[in-house]
Amino acid sequence: MTNKLLTYTAATLMALGTTAQAQQGVTDDTVKIGVQTDLSGPLATWGVFATNGVRLRFDQANEAGGVHGRTIKLFVEDTKYEVPMAARATNKLVQRDGVFAMLMGAGTSQTLASMKILDSKGIPNLFPLTGAASMTEPFNRLHFSQFASYRDGVIAGLRHFAEGGAKKVCVQSVANEFGEEINAGVAIAVEQNDLEVVYKGSHKVTETDFAGVATAIKNTDCEVLAMGSAIKDSITLYATLRQLGWDKPMLGSMVPYTPIVAAAGDGKLTEGMYIASSVLSTNLDGSEVDLDSLDEDLQAFAKAYEAAYGEPATLQAQMGYVAADLTVLALENAGRDLTVDGLIAGIEQITEYNDIFGGPTLSFGPDKHAGGDGFVMVQSQGGDWVVVETDLPY
Repeated sequence: MTNKLLTYTAATLMALGTTAQAQQGVTDDTVKIGVQTDLSGPLATWGVFATNGVRLRFDQANEAGGVHGRTIKLFVEDTKYEVPMAARATNKLVQRDGVFAMLMGAGTSQTLASMKILDSKGIPNLFPLTGAASMTEPFNRLHFSQFASYRDGVIAGLRHFAEGGAKKVCVQSVANEFGEEINAGVAIAVEQNDLEVVYKGSHKVTETDFAGVATAIKNTDCEVLAMGSAIKDSITLYATLRQLGWDKPMLGSMVPYTPIVAAAGDGKLTEGMYIASSVLSTNLDGSEVDLDSLDEDLQAFAKAYEAAYGEPATLQAQMGYVAADLTVLALENAGRDLTVDGLIAGIEQITEYNDIFGGPTLSFGPDKHAGGDGFVMVQSQGGDWVVVETDLPY
């Protein structure tokens, strides 16, 4: 009799332990969400604004009474865009802060390091601040992205130029996982569109001198350049080629899709640069924008963001707001009895989601954890990003 009681008690404790672990970060009145991001390193222009967007949406949800009576508590750690710091930040968020899910992790390598820790604990990684295909490939039930991938953006963009008659392609990419993904996209586009790569180069993300690279590209018969570059290196590479008189199209990914890039040198340094993006920025920080002319939801967002942070919202702030809105919607779908399984099912129920900024729709499902349904192509014109194509297939 005693042995049976001990066996029953042990089994009960194990079951309770499993339930507790699955619901880490959830109490009757709170749910904890963590963010590991760059607040002071080379990608701080992404991390700071995106986190502000997340915080704004969660504050709005909390002011409205929370989600099923729970307040969303946000925990943010700075990684300085360094992989070891991303791992340390994740360990702190998981072990000390006890977060239920991670949101908007900044950087591909940083998020991959973070996911190793999260996966071992059964903690979801939601909508990271990177469009890398590796965020959802290979498939893992705990991993979700709001973007279509950098790779697929290159495929869509190069198809656009191939349909316009381009046959020969150059590619210059940063020497990391992000650059390799751009290279992979170029390889697929080349095969699909019968293109030829006539130049392939790589550089460090901190590279400041592209004179040699630009000369090498100019000396080829390249008709379009695919750039697997970030922010400062995109500006420098593009401007150097234009200064040498090279006038062919140059296509970047979502990473340099920032106001800083379009406005570089009063808009002159990057005039004409193309970007293939799975999100669309509403130019809320342009000097000519009349907020009163915007639709009601967008006007409310713009005014709320500026009131909270003292400056206009950037594309990255918009990304953070959308990621947080998706999270709120998923929590609502999951119901009051919140578990990891319920959150996953709650995200998978979201289809044909339209953000307030007018970007491509987002859809998820049991077999689709990368939300982006398409791409837009924008071009730097007069210091701003202007939409030139609204529906790029991939």
